Amino acid sequence: MKIYAVKISDINEEELDKLCLSIDSEKRHRIERFINKKDKLRASIGEILIRSIIIRELNIENEYIKFGKNQYGKPYLQGYPDFNFNISHSEDFVVCAVDSKPVGIDIEAVKRIEYKDIAKNFFTEREFNYIVKQKSDIQLNKFYEIWTLKESYMKCIGKGFSTPLKSFSVCMDKYEDIRVIIDKQYENYIFKIFDISMDYKMAVCSLNREISDNIIIVDQNNLINNYFDLFQGDEVYNGNQ
Repeated sequence: MKIYAVKISDINEEELDKLCLSIDSEKRHRIERFINKKDKLRASIGEILIRSIIIRELNIENEYIKFGKNQYGKPYLQGYPDFNFNISHSEDFVVCAVDSKPVGIDIEAVKRIEYKDIAKNFFTEREFNYIVKQKSDIQLNKFYEIWTLKESYMKCIGKGFSTPLKSFSVCMDKYEDIRVIIDKQYENYIFKIFDISMDYKMAVCSLNREISDNIIIVDQNNLINNYFDLFQGDEVYNGNQ
């Protein structure tokens, strides 16, 4: 497994438009519908990040990279069933996990919200009690831990929010081992929580037996420049795909 993270920084509109033109037409049209500039940038960075990883690891030329989606909308790389990936972004980060088995990743910026109301309405009783029994100064962090763990699991199984949030519980024992419980049975999924930055929580869920501790930090400017260098003059780069 490899986990990648890009810290987002602003770019001008011309650079952003140029970046969008380097992406296949279907994805480009979806990105162009975003109103917020930062949403466009995060989506574009996520797209060129996974494409760059695929080109490097699988030696596939960009124009031959073809993505599909399962019935719930989770993307996959067509023709490579052993290459699994998942992308998440929040505020200033875009993250991606790549694995030989199904994988899910979620990152969330920690914000001061009414977490007790949200947890009571959307989390299981076990999860809610786990949060409110903590010391008051760490309850918000514990809420975000549960939130990212739940999302990483739903993304790992490939169903996203079509899975009812209360249909399963993620729980941590006194040794901080994380498990998922469905119908009182433990499932064979592995989890890990990352404090990628002071104000963020990130979780990864996998069917593999081990999750990497290492996060590969990718510089945004290097990512963009290297991507353009690969495809200067290419049909995709010129937006003619």
